[in-house]
Order: sequence, then C-alpha cells, then structure tokens
Amino acid sequence: MSKPIRITDEMKTEAQAEFAKLLSGLKMADGEINYSKAYTCKDAAAILWLTPITYSKTVALVTAFSDEVAWHGTVTRKSASEFILEDIFVYPQEVTGSTVGTDQTRYTQWLYGFDDDAFSKIRMQGHSHGNMGVSPSGVDSGHREKILGQLDDDMFYIFMIWNKSLKTHTLIYDMENNILYDDKDVTVKILGDDSMDIFLADAQEKVQKKKSPAYKVKPQKHKNTVPEPDPLADYFQRRGLYDIYDPYTL
Repeated sequence: MSKPIRITDEMKTEAQAEFAKLLSGLKMADGEINYSKAYTCKDAAAILWLTPITYSKTVALVTAFSDEVAWHGTVTRKSASEFILEDIFVYPQEVTGSTVGTDQTRYTQWLYGFDDDAFSKIRMQGHSHGNMGVSPSGVDSGHREKILGQLDDDMFYIFMIWNKSLKTHTLIYDMENNILYDDKDVTVKILGDDSMDIFLADAQEKVQKKKSPAYKVKPQKHKNTVPEPDPLADYFQRRGLYDIYDPYTL
C-alpha cells in the first residue's frame, strides 16, 4: 500500500487531536503511553517504464554475475505517476555473494564523469540478490535512508532489487507528490516494445492449456448382506419349533 513520505500540517493536526483525546482520562498501568498512527495513499499507483536497452542490460547483469552487482539509472518523469528508466550504469564496487560496497573516492570520480544533464537524471539505484528473494535486507533499508536524506522536496528516487529468476522489488519515492509507491503499487513495463506485445498476444491465442480428462467414478455395487426372508423358518419360529428346523439341512 502506498504511503505519504512527509507529514503534512493536516496530518499533524489530526494526530495531535487523536493524542489529546487519548490523554484525556488516561490511567497508566505500567507508566507508559503508546500511540501509533498509520497513513496510506488510497488507490495510488505508478508505472515504471524500462527502455528495451535498459531491460536487456539489467537481465544481462543479473544473470551473468554469481555475486551481487549494483547499478545506477537515469530516469525522467513521464507524467505525475509514470517514470521512464532510460539507461543503467554500473559503478565501481566490491561485492560478495550478499553485499555490495563502494570506495567513496572512486565512486565520486565515477559520478563526476557524467555531464550535467545525465548527472541530474541519476535517480535510480538497483542491485541483484542472486538466487535469493528480492525482499530488502536491513543493509538495503539503511542504504535507502542515506540516499533519501539527500533528496529535495521536488525530487524522486527509485530503488529496484532483482534476482536470477527475474523477480523484482520496486520502491518509488516521489518527494514532489509526497507518495511512496510500494512494490505492489508499481507496474514495471517495457517502453515502446509494441512488436513484443503483438507477438505475445498472438501466442496466447494459439497456446492453450491441455485439460485433464475427466474420469467418472463408477458406483460400486454392494451385495445385499441381509438374508432374504424364509417363510418356512418364520412358520416354525412362531410355533416355537425353530430349533428343529434347519433350512440348510432339510
């Protein structure tokens, strides 16, 4: 669920009123006061467009490296809730199977190699998780907080995690519109790849899932275990002469 990034004056007023109401007549059993408030941006969704070259480079990186690998990307805003990831670039780094580290001097020199236009578009950080899941780790969250601390109120920044199964986890921090688009609220699409869309639509019409044959279970016939009535046995039984009658020996 998408969430606001900054607390607004309206949110402050609402929280203060709720907290004041909580304090009214409150009796503390353990000397503590607990108050929490969660905010969401209802129905907020975003689209992240990847250019074909960006998608190809990303897949190549994720599948080629056995260790983690990280990259930056240049991004432009297409509309209020749509963003275009134009290209990606691998920066100097030292990696292990589960970590990515940078030498600050080499990293800074690398950044200064971009012209002003490209530098201003570096608004994305991505990395791979190898064969692991794509949920952010504690290290990922800490790195994300450092980058967000450098953003102005009119900026945006995108974080992506990929793995070798090509699963993704995407977060878009839109500071300008005060919305954090969470992973489930972000749709990732390939930009301008109409020929692929046509190819897949045609394939979906031609490829049908084979249906398993329906097997009918025949009802089993159970033999009647209740003996049929014997008129002669009934006759002797009613006259108290049953002991001298054996229908199997007469």
